[in-house]
Amino acid sequence: MSDTGKFIKFCESDFGKKILEKEAEYIYKELKDCQRILDVGCGIGQFEQKLSDLNITGLDNSEEMLKEARKRSNKTFVLENAENLPFKDFSFDGILYVTTLEFVENYQKAIQESVRVLEPEGKLVVIMLNPESEYFRTHMKKENSYFRKMKHLDLRGIRDYISKYCQVIKEEYFLGIRGKQIFDSCDKKFASLYAITGESCK
Repeated sequence: MSDTGKFIKFCESDFGKKILEKEAEYIYKELKDCQRILDVGCGIGQFEQKLSDLNITGLDNSEEMLKEARKRSNKTFVLENAENLPFKDFSFDGILYVTTLEFVENYQKAIQESVRVLEPEGKLVVIMLNPESEYFRTHMKKENSYFRKMKHLDLRGIRDYISKYCQVIKEEYFLGIRGKQIFDSCDKKFASLYAITGESCK
């Protein structure tokens, strides 16, 4: 099964739906006041579908993923990669990465591009997998896990690089997962995600 097929299967499972619901709630809380949002690494457009009230443009480097995204939402979807955003300077007042930046080859270039297309005082929300969590370690034991494609495990390094361009206004661990149980937790051992919210310093 392709990565797209596996991801669709995950998103449509009861467990996947619960995770996506929690992620969507978090994103809405952080970006609800933004007028033009870019979702970098949008995949099958699950957040464009769930957060239909928000003006989100999805970008992904997989035509297969975008084909599925266009079935789920009438939002705008663009085929391109995170290190080469095909938008003019100051095109957005909100930029979102959900479990994307840690998989990008050159995350520094991706962040530079995000800041370029972000308005002054625009918001950057980066949500990444937490390598210290039980959920992550369980997945890494699976031979064909997508988690094994993660290129950057040093989340603090990514945070420090973001802070060169943005004022980090919040960072937190969230979404506890143990087995198939989902619960609120900011404990690094159980929190599957690490989130950074920054404001462009331009």
